[in-house]
Amino acid sequence: MNHIYVSVLWNAEFGDCTNNGLSNRVRSGILFWNCTKKEAIEWCRENHKNEDRQFFLVERELWGEDHSYAEPLIAPPNKQNMFGGNFLYTSNDNVYKLDGKKTNSPIPIHDRYE
Repeated sequence: MNHIYVSVLWNAEFGDCTNNGLSNRVRSGILFWNCTKKEAIEWCRENHKNEDRQFFLVERELWGEDHSYAEPLIAPPNKQNMFGGNFLYTSNDNVYKLDGKKTNSPIPIHDRYE
């Protein structure tokens, strides 16, 4: 399991485009990858972190390109998520890797649920 502390990037002029998604309610959190959501939730509980305020990386490759995104670790049931306009970022060089390449670009957050 990998995890890293991240900050939320958002455009203050547009207001909330997430429909009160996670990135509208927090300014930072932990991003988990290379694990299951269940393992990440267990880590949060063992380390006294609120699992409903953390993010999970969904690795996705489309057209030979990395189109991975972050979503809330705890997602609302029976709803479809989509991009809400915000991103995750860290200045830590220990970011996730896809096909052996480091990804240090802001990560889109899919935390708008409808």
